[in-house]
Amino acid sequence: MSQKFEIEFKNMLEETEFNTLCLKFDRDESTFFKQTNDYFDTPTFALKNAHAALRIRHLSGEHDFTLKQPRNGIILETHQQLSDQESSDLIHYGVMPEGALEKAIDQMGINVDQLIHVGELITKRTEFPYKQGELFFDRSAYLGIQDFELEYEAEEQEQGKQIFLSLLSEFHIPRRKSKSKMMRLYEHLDERRKTDE
Repeated sequence: MSQKFEIEFKNMLEETEFNTLCLKFDRDESTFFKQTNDYFDTPTFALKNAHAALRIRHLSGEHDFTLKQPRNGIILETHQQLSDQESSDLIHYGVMPEGALEKAIDQMGINVDQLIHVGELITKRTEFPYKQGELFFDRSAYLGIQDFELEYEAEEQEQGKQIFLSLLSEFHIPRRKSKSKMMRLYEHLDERRKTDE
């Protein structure tokens, strides 16, 4: 189990803006890697309602199980590595692995036995150091949708914000609200449900 606070700034991009940034920073297809996120919640969306997110990120044969919780304007991430079997059991049968995340969710007053797999999102990502932080370009696909996102992880809140806003300004990219990948997935699941009713 590991925990860390994440200071990050995000902005949704148009495809043309995404392509311009890739060109400017020399990021061709060979620099991108694929990661698959499986998301979980209860049928009543108890985690979403608590502004938390629970996912398994599959990358290079590893399964990083992560709970994200808001703490004073930044995100507390709790991580737990899962085996292939634990990952599969949670996705297919809702079997919650023992450990730090089970305890953390229980402390939120949420019954872990009610957790279900709510969806999968696949991201092609490139990342590299940029001005005392890390810059990420993400192209994500889920439910037949593709979207583009810029993310900057910083060591310090105020300095990180200035660097991020300066980058947007340099490329004439408007500031756009960027919901988490899980929230975007939820919204489109919601739209689908309403259409099916």
